[in-house]
Amino acid sequence: MKTHPVHKLFCAIALFATSLPGQFAYGVEISASVDRNSIYVDEVVNLVIRAEGEFVSPIEPDLSPLEFDFKILGQTSQSNFSIQNNLRNVIRNWIIEIQPKRLGILEIPPLKVAGEQTLPIQIEVQEFKGNVKGEGAEIFLEVSVSSEKPYVQSQVNFTTRLYYSISIVNGELSNPEFTSGTVEKLGPDRRYSAKRAGIDYRVIERTYSIFPEQSGSYSISPIEFICVIQRRDPATQMNIHMRERYSSNAVSLDVRPIPRSYTGSTWLPARDLKLIDSWKGQAPKFELGKPESRQILIDATGLKAVQLPMVSFQELDTARIYSGNNADLETSKIDTWIVARRTDEFAIIPQNDRNVDVPEFRLVWWDVVEDREKTATIPAISVQIGQPESQQTPIDSSGDGQPIESLLPSSESGVLGADRQWKLISLALLTIWLLTLCAWLYSRKNRTKRSTNLDSAGDQKMESERKVLRRIRQSCQNCDAVETSRYFLEWATIRWAENPPRNLIEIGQRLNSDELVAELKSLDRVNYSSETESWDGQTVWRRFAKALAASKRRSNKKKRFTWFKPREELLEELWQEHI
Repeated sequence: MKTHPVHKLFCAIALFATSLPGQFAYGVEISASVDRNSIYVDEVVNLVIRAEGEFVSPIEPDLSPLEFDFKILGQTSQSNFSIQNNLRNVIRNWIIEIQPKRLGILEIPPLKVAGEQTLPIQIEVQEFKGNVKGEGAEIFLEVSVSSEKPYVQSQVNFTTRLYYSISIVNGELSNPEFTSGTVEKLGPDRRYSAKRAGIDYRVIERTYSIFPEQSGSYSISPIEFICVIQRRDPATQMNIHMRERYSSNAVSLDVRPIPRSYTGSTWLPARDLKLIDSWKGQAPKFELGKPESRQILIDATGLKAVQLPMVSFQELDTARIYSGNNADLETSKIDTWIVARRTDEFAIIPQNDRNVDVPEFRLVWWDVVEDREKTATIPAISVQIGQPESQQTPIDSSGDGQPIESLLPSSESGVLGADRQWKLISLALLTIWLLTLCAWLYSRKNRTKRSTNLDSAGDQKMESERKVLRRIRQSCQNCDAVETSRYFLEWATIRWAENPPRNLIEIGQRLNSDELVAELKSLDRVNYSSETESWDGQTVWRRFAKALAASKRRSNKKKRFTWFKPREELLEELWQEHI
């Protein structure tokens, strides 16, 4: 079938029209970066300009503003094109080799690309004062430290630079040795060009972090470079390989002790330290007896995570504060500096209807850049207490035909007096015991009949589950948090034998009950609290029983009618009869 020329023209116009938005789209993101912010004179810096968006113009960036302080030695470009979710994304990088014309703090000015411009970048250009082994050396090593008088337990950067102007077949650099501290390599090697004594060199730069553990005078051993170089024999005009060894000078460190003027309880010598306070979800709205989670993050540059102290608060008259089981510690590397992060999580539970006044948190640290003490602070807050949900909305105790709900005491605490309420609870517990006794007698009478449908392994599993469920109920009635937690985990191991939950919270999640998850979180906090706390086991048992009944209903909906009931359904009936 031939296509009419007019139809072809219409399709071409439509295709061109759909491509116009991509060709002239706005919102291109422009950024600029350099591989080093501190260099020596005559060294070469790689400036990378990055443009990313739906369409990036192939027009080259305007580099004329660079010519005032820099020499432009070369330029290359790279492009990458991808389509995700029917959206086009183009990334284009321009790599420009530049060399500073003078000493001091130089600024790479904003550069215009694709109608946008980059942010300025500062570069520190220093005068070279290294240890060149004679003018015109083919290979030499240069070493330096970020501080010759660091504080104890602070980060010191040790940098090795290998300069070579001849062909090297292979070689190996030794690592620095420091007798009183840890040494760790920071990131991959950097490679660039530099000029010394009028000779062009290729440079391999390697940086290490050192954390001195004791104050005093120490020495970092010289760095050695053992290599095989290629030379031309003038007599035979053939290439020959020669093994040679080069070494640097030793570096001395005068490690200073903790200043006597330091007032902090934990010694924190850092380049920067911040405190970040984040409440989960929106701003906290405290309710009486309801826990609110709070996270405090310590972010420090020039320290390891193990050096950061635990966040703690003083006791409050209006609320209980519980800390999490384990803090989240993270040590990472950004450029040439170690960054430590510690996250502590707390639960704040109001105890009365007065406002909760959470005090400020202060952390004293030492700024090694400015060489003085500083204090990071999270300000105090005051939160008004609202009414708990149990007082705002009555609990529906009418029941929905769930067998397990009939075993639970009625929740009418907002209406009945304390004495009458305990009498009803005692009567309910007596009724539960009588029903349990009747169910047990009935189960003994029918045990022989049921055993014909279940094998011995299934009987043992169901019997174990029945026993543990009774123990859970008894420990909840006794308000024994430790025993309740242990029996919960024991029951979960029996129920999900192939993949048992790792903690209490997962039990509530597997039963798909947010109410049970909240109660198990409170139970977990009681177990790890340093003080003896009152705990309502009846509420946990009620949520647990309700979650089990709901789980059974969901399971029954998925099952088809059969003359013989599956083992799982028989098991549910058994634990309902024996609880």
